[in-house]
Amino acid sequence: MKIPNFPKEHADCIISHIDVEAIRARKFKVAVDMINASACVIDPYLFEQLGAELIPLNNIPNGKFAHRPEPAVENLDDIGRLVKESGADIGFAHDPDADRIVMVNELGKVISEDYTLTFGVENILSKYPGGNVVINLSTSNMVSDVTEKHSGKCFRTKVGESNVLEEIAKRNAIIGGEGTSGVIYPTINTSRDGFVSLALALELLAKRNQTVSECVATFPKYFMKRDKWPIVDRDVKDIILKLKSHFKDAKINELDGIRLDFQDKSWLHLRPSITEPIIRLFGEATTQERVDALFNEAKLTSGL
Repeated sequence: MKIPNFPKEHADCIISHIDVEAIRARKFKVAVDMINASACVIDPYLFEQLGAELIPLNNIPNGKFAHRPEPAVENLDDIGRLVKESGADIGFAHDPDADRIVMVNELGKVISEDYTLTFGVENILSKYPGGNVVINLSTSNMVSDVTEKHSGKCFRTKVGESNVLEEIAKRNAIIGGEGTSGVIYPTINTSRDGFVSLALALELLAKRNQTVSECVATFPKYFMKRDKWPIVDRDVKDIILKLKSHFKDAKINELDGIRLDFQDKSWLHLRPSITEPIIRLFGEATTQERVDALFNEAKLTSGL
Protein backbone atom coordinates (compact mmCIF):
# COMPACT_ATOMS: atom_id res chain seq x y z
CA MET A 1 0.00 0.00 0.00
CA LYS A 2 1.38 3.35 -1.04
CA ILE A 3 1.63 5.83 1.84
CA PRO A 4 0.34 9.23 0.72
CA ASN A 5 2.65 12.23 0.93
CA PHE A 6 0.12 14.99 1.45
CA PRO A 7 2.59 17.92 1.66
CA LYS A 8 4.16 16.91 -1.66
CA GLU A 9 0.75 16.35 -3.26
CA HIS A 10 -0.41 19.79 -2.18
CA ALA A 11 2.73 21.51 -3.44
CA ASP A 12 2.49 19.63 -6.75
CA CYS A 13 -1.15 20.70 -7.10
CA ILE A 14 -0.19 24.35 -6.63
CA ILE A 15 2.62 24.03 -9.18
CA SER A 16 0.26 22.49 -11.73
CA HIS A 17 -1.92 25.64 -11.67
CA ILE A 18 0.76 28.31 -12.11
CA ASP A 19 3.37 29.22 -14.71
CA VAL A 20 6.22 27.52 -12.92
CA GLU A 21 8.61 28.04 -15.85
CA ALA A 22 8.21 31.82 -15.58
CA ILE A 23 9.06 31.62 -11.88
CA ARG A 24 12.05 29.37 -12.47
CA ALA A 25 13.35 31.74 -15.12
CA ARG A 26 13.45 34.60 -12.58
CA LYS A 27 15.68 32.57 -10.23
CA PHE A 28 14.21 34.24 -7.18
CA LYS A 29 16.17 34.49 -3.97
CA VAL A 30 13.54 34.15 -1.23
CA ALA A 31 13.83 34.50 2.55
CA VAL A 32 11.07 32.78 4.52
CA ASP A 33 10.17 32.85 8.20
CA MET A 34 8.46 29.50 8.84
CA ILE A 35 8.04 30.22 12.59
CA ASN A 36 9.09 26.62 13.43
CA ALA A 37 5.66 25.35 12.47
CA SER A 38 3.60 23.95 9.58
CA ALA A 39 5.40 25.74 6.76
CA CYS A 40 8.62 23.86 7.55
CA VAL A 41 7.05 20.73 6.07
CA ILE A 42 6.12 22.13 2.63
CA ASP A 43 8.31 25.16 1.93
CA PRO A 44 11.62 23.40 1.19
CA TYR A 45 10.07 21.13 -1.44
CA LEU A 46 7.83 23.88 -2.88
CA PHE A 47 10.67 26.36 -3.35
CA GLU A 48 12.90 23.68 -4.83
CA GLN A 49 10.24 22.95 -7.45
CA LEU A 50 9.88 26.67 -8.13
CA GLY A 51 13.60 26.95 -8.80
CA ALA A 52 14.03 29.55 -6.06
CA GLU A 53 16.93 29.86 -3.66
CA LEU A 54 15.42 29.47 -0.20
CA ILE A 55 16.95 31.35 2.72
CA PRO A 56 15.16 29.80 5.69
CA LEU A 57 14.43 31.33 9.09
CA ASN A 58 12.91 29.45 12.02
CA ASN A 59 12.68 26.30 9.91
CA ILE A 60 12.69 23.55 12.55
CA PRO A 61 9.17 22.09 12.91
CA ASN A 62 9.16 21.85 16.70
CA GLY A 63 6.26 24.21 17.39
CA LYS A 64 8.45 26.55 19.44
CA PHE A 65 7.56 29.94 17.97
CA ALA A 66 10.58 32.21 17.66
CA HIS A 67 8.43 35.32 18.12
CA ARG A 68 4.81 36.26 18.68
CA PRO A 69 2.99 34.14 16.07
CA GLU A 70 0.81 36.88 14.55
CA PRO A 71 2.49 37.83 11.22
CA ALA A 72 2.24 41.54 12.01
CA VAL A 73 4.85 44.22 11.26
CA GLU A 74 5.90 44.57 14.90
CA ASN A 75 6.73 40.84 15.10
CA LEU A 76 8.78 40.52 11.91
CA ASP A 77 12.03 42.42 12.47
CA ASP A 78 14.14 39.30 11.93
CA ILE A 79 12.77 38.41 8.49
CA GLY A 80 13.05 42.03 7.37
CA ARG A 81 16.67 42.08 8.45
CA LEU A 82 17.37 38.74 6.75
CA VAL A 83 15.96 39.94 3.43
CA LYS A 84 18.08 43.07 3.53
CA GLU A 85 21.31 41.36 4.63
CA SER A 86 20.98 38.41 2.23
CA GLY A 87 20.00 40.47 -0.80
CA ALA A 88 16.81 38.44 -1.24
CA ASP A 89 14.31 39.49 -3.89
CA ILE A 90 11.39 38.96 -1.51
CA GLY A 91 10.58 37.67 1.93
CA PHE A 92 7.58 35.82 3.33
CA ALA A 93 6.43 35.31 6.91
CA HIS A 94 4.00 32.49 7.69
CA ASP A 95 1.68 32.17 10.65
CA PRO A 96 1.81 28.86 12.57
CA ASP A 97 -0.85 26.99 10.57
CA ALA A 98 0.38 28.51 7.29
CA ASP A 99 -2.99 29.76 6.06
CA ARG A 100 -1.77 33.36 6.12
CA ILE A 101 1.37 34.99 4.79
CA VAL A 102 2.85 38.48 4.84
CA MET A 103 5.37 39.77 2.30
CA VAL A 104 8.62 41.65 2.76
CA ASN A 105 9.91 43.79 -0.10
CA GLU A 106 13.41 43.70 -1.55
CA LEU A 107 14.48 46.51 0.82
CA GLY A 108 13.61 44.44 3.89
CA LYS A 109 10.41 46.34 4.65
CA VAL A 110 7.36 44.37 5.73
CA ILE A 111 4.48 45.53 3.54
CA SER A 112 0.87 45.71 4.63
CA GLU A 113 -0.88 42.35 4.98
CA ASP A 114 -3.58 43.72 2.67
CA TYR A 115 -1.23 43.26 -0.29
CA THR A 116 -1.23 39.46 -0.01
CA LEU A 117 -4.80 39.18 -1.28
CA THR A 118 -4.34 42.10 -3.68
CA PHE A 119 -1.41 40.32 -5.40
CA GLY A 120 -3.49 37.16 -5.71
CA VAL A 121 -6.55 38.89 -7.16
CA GLU A 122 -4.44 40.93 -9.59
CA ASN A 123 -2.73 37.74 -10.78
CA ILE A 124 -5.87 35.67 -11.32
CA LEU A 125 -8.05 38.41 -12.83
CA SER A 126 -5.28 39.49 -15.20
CA LYS A 127 -5.50 35.94 -16.61
CA TYR A 128 -9.27 35.52 -16.26
CA PRO A 129 -10.89 38.98 -16.42
CA GLY A 130 -14.52 39.48 -15.53
CA GLY A 131 -14.61 36.96 -12.69
CA ASN A 132 -16.39 37.35 -9.38
CA VAL A 133 -14.36 38.05 -6.24
CA VAL A 134 -15.50 37.67 -2.63
CA ILE A 135 -13.99 39.53 0.33
CA ASN A 136 -15.17 40.55 3.78
CA LEU A 137 -16.32 43.97 4.94
CA SER A 138 -12.96 44.77 6.57
CA THR A 139 -10.88 44.11 3.45
CA SER A 140 -9.04 46.93 1.69
CA ASN A 141 -10.59 48.78 -1.25
CA MET A 142 -7.43 47.85 -3.15
CA VAL A 143 -9.04 44.49 -3.85
CA SER A 144 -12.34 45.91 -5.09
CA ASP A 145 -10.46 48.48 -7.21
CA VAL A 146 -8.33 45.75 -8.83
CA THR A 147 -11.46 43.67 -9.43
CA GLU A 148 -13.19 46.59 -11.13
CA LYS A 149 -10.11 47.28 -13.26
CA HIS A 150 -10.38 43.77 -14.67
CA SER A 151 -14.15 44.05 -15.29
CA GLY A 152 -14.97 41.75 -12.39
CA LYS A 153 -17.54 42.10 -9.65
CA CYS A 154 -16.63 42.22 -5.98
CA PHE A 155 -18.96 40.91 -3.25
CA ARG A 156 -18.48 41.59 0.46
CA THR A 157 -19.49 39.33 3.35
CA LYS A 158 -19.43 39.25 7.13
CA VAL A 159 -15.98 38.69 8.59
CA GLY A 160 -15.02 35.03 8.89
CA GLU A 161 -13.58 32.48 6.49
CA SER A 162 -16.77 30.39 6.49
CA ASN A 163 -18.80 33.43 5.40
CA VAL A 164 -16.40 34.15 2.56
CA LEU A 165 -16.42 30.51 1.45
CA GLU A 166 -20.21 30.38 1.44
CA GLU A 167 -20.36 33.46 -0.79
CA ILE A 168 -17.61 32.14 -3.07
CA ALA A 169 -19.75 29.06 -3.71
CA LYS A 170 -22.91 31.13 -4.14
CA ARG A 171 -21.29 33.55 -6.63
CA ASN A 172 -19.10 30.94 -8.33
CA ALA A 173 -16.21 33.30 -7.56
CA ILE A 174 -12.82 32.74 -9.13
CA ILE A 175 -10.91 33.96 -6.05
CA GLY A 176 -11.58 35.48 -2.66
CA GLY A 177 -10.27 35.85 0.83
CA GLU A 178 -9.82 38.16 3.77
CA GLY A 179 -7.61 41.22 3.95
CA THR A 180 -5.63 39.83 6.85
CA SER A 181 -3.28 38.09 4.41
CA GLY A 182 -5.50 35.16 3.43
CA VAL A 183 -6.09 34.05 -0.19
CA ILE A 184 -8.75 31.48 -1.13
CA TYR A 185 -8.32 30.16 -4.68
CA PRO A 186 -11.03 27.51 -5.16
CA THR A 187 -9.37 26.09 -8.28
CA ILE A 188 -6.83 24.59 -5.86
CA ASN A 189 -8.68 24.37 -2.54
CA THR A 190 -11.42 26.00 -0.50
CA SER A 191 -9.52 27.49 2.41
CA ARG A 192 -7.05 30.25 3.06
CA ASP A 193 -3.65 28.97 2.00
CA GLY A 194 -0.30 30.69 2.49
CA PHE A 195 1.45 28.42 -0.02
CA VAL A 196 -1.04 29.33 -2.74
CA SER A 197 -0.64 32.98 -1.78
CA LEU A 198 3.14 33.00 -2.12
CA ALA A 199 3.03 31.05 -5.40
CA LEU A 200 0.57 33.54 -6.90
CA ALA A 201 2.73 36.45 -5.72
CA LEU A 202 5.90 34.98 -7.25
CA GLU A 203 4.09 34.21 -10.50
CA LEU A 204 2.83 37.80 -10.75
CA LEU A 205 6.30 39.24 -10.11
CA ALA A 206 7.89 36.82 -12.57
CA LYS A 207 5.48 37.51 -15.42
CA ARG A 208 5.68 41.26 -14.87
CA ASN A 209 9.46 41.17 -14.32
CA GLN A 210 9.00 43.52 -11.37
CA THR A 211 10.34 43.88 -7.86
CA VAL A 212 7.89 43.82 -4.97
CA SER A 213 8.13 47.61 -4.64
CA GLU A 214 7.50 48.13 -8.34
CA CYS A 215 4.44 45.90 -8.24
CA VAL A 216 3.06 47.57 -5.11
CA ALA A 217 3.41 50.96 -6.84
CA THR A 218 0.93 49.86 -9.53
CA PHE A 219 -1.89 49.38 -7.02
CA PRO A 220 -4.19 52.12 -5.68
CA LYS A 221 -2.71 53.72 -2.56
CA TYR A 222 -4.68 53.34 0.66
CA PHE A 223 -3.88 53.67 4.34
CA MET A 224 -5.43 51.08 6.65
CA LYS A 225 -5.91 51.53 10.38
CA ARG A 226 -7.05 48.95 12.95
CA ASP A 227 -7.87 49.20 16.65
CA LYS A 228 -9.71 47.22 19.32
CA TRP A 229 -11.19 47.70 22.77
CA PRO A 230 -12.51 45.35 25.49
CA ILE A 231 -16.24 44.85 25.11
CA VAL A 232 -16.85 44.89 28.89
CA ASP A 233 -19.28 47.65 29.95
CA ARG A 234 -19.80 48.74 26.36
CA ASP A 235 -23.14 48.56 24.56
CA VAL A 236 -22.34 47.69 20.95
CA LYS A 237 -25.87 48.48 19.75
CA ASP A 238 -25.67 51.93 21.35
CA ILE A 239 -22.28 52.58 19.74
CA ILE A 240 -23.67 51.61 16.33
CA LEU A 241 -26.67 53.91 16.78
CA LYS A 242 -24.39 56.80 17.69
CA LEU A 243 -22.23 56.23 14.60
CA LYS A 244 -25.29 56.00 12.33
CA SER A 245 -26.70 59.22 13.74
CA HIS A 246 -23.43 61.13 13.50
CA PHE A 247 -22.15 60.07 10.06
CA LYS A 248 -25.26 61.06 8.10
CA ASP A 249 -23.34 61.47 4.84
CA ALA A 250 -22.11 57.86 4.83
CA LYS A 251 -23.52 54.85 3.02
CA ILE A 252 -24.46 52.39 5.77
CA ASN A 253 -24.07 48.61 5.74
CA GLU A 254 -25.23 46.71 8.85
CA LEU A 255 -24.52 43.18 7.65
CA ASP A 256 -21.79 42.78 10.29
CA GLY A 257 -21.77 45.51 12.92
CA ILE A 258 -21.69 48.71 10.90
CA ARG A 259 -19.67 49.76 7.89
CA LEU A 260 -19.70 53.42 6.84
CA ASP A 261 -18.59 54.28 3.30
CA PHE A 262 -17.84 57.87 2.35
CA GLN A 263 -17.78 59.55 -1.06
CA ASP A 264 -13.98 59.94 -1.03
CA LYS A 265 -13.59 56.11 -0.86
CA SER A 266 -12.73 56.17 2.83
CA TRP A 267 -14.62 53.87 5.19
CA LEU A 268 -15.00 52.63 8.76
CA HIS A 269 -16.10 49.19 9.94
CA LEU A 270 -16.98 48.56 13.58
CA ARG A 271 -17.99 45.12 14.80
CA PRO A 272 -17.83 42.90 17.87
CA SER A 273 -15.32 40.07 17.49
CA ILE A 274 -16.74 36.56 17.18
CA THR A 275 -13.64 35.01 18.78
CA GLU A 276 -12.66 37.47 21.53
CA PRO A 277 -14.51 39.76 23.99
CA ILE A 278 -13.50 42.86 22.09
CA ILE A 279 -14.83 45.48 19.68
CA ARG A 280 -12.83 45.98 16.50
CA LEU A 281 -12.64 49.14 14.41
CA PHE A 282 -11.17 49.06 10.91
CA GLY A 283 -10.80 52.03 8.62
CA GLU A 284 -9.15 53.06 5.38
CA ALA A 285 -8.57 56.20 3.35
CA THR A 286 -6.37 57.51 0.57
CA THR A 287 -4.32 59.52 3.10
CA GLN A 288 -3.11 58.78 6.61
CA GLU A 289 -4.52 62.09 7.80
CA ARG A 290 -8.03 61.20 6.61
CA VAL A 291 -8.14 57.76 8.24
CA ASP A 292 -6.70 59.16 11.48
CA ALA A 293 -9.35 61.89 11.49
CA LEU A 294 -12.15 59.36 10.88
CA PHE A 295 -10.91 57.18 13.74
CA ASN A 296 -10.75 60.13 16.11
CA GLU A 297 -14.23 61.26 15.10
CA ALA A 298 -15.65 57.76 15.53
CA LYS A 299 -14.05 57.35 18.96
CA LEU A 300 -15.27 60.72 20.21
CA THR A 301 -18.78 60.08 18.87
CA SER A 302 -19.13 56.58 20.29
CA GLY A 303 -17.24 57.01 23.54
CA LEU A 304 -14.68 54.31 22.72
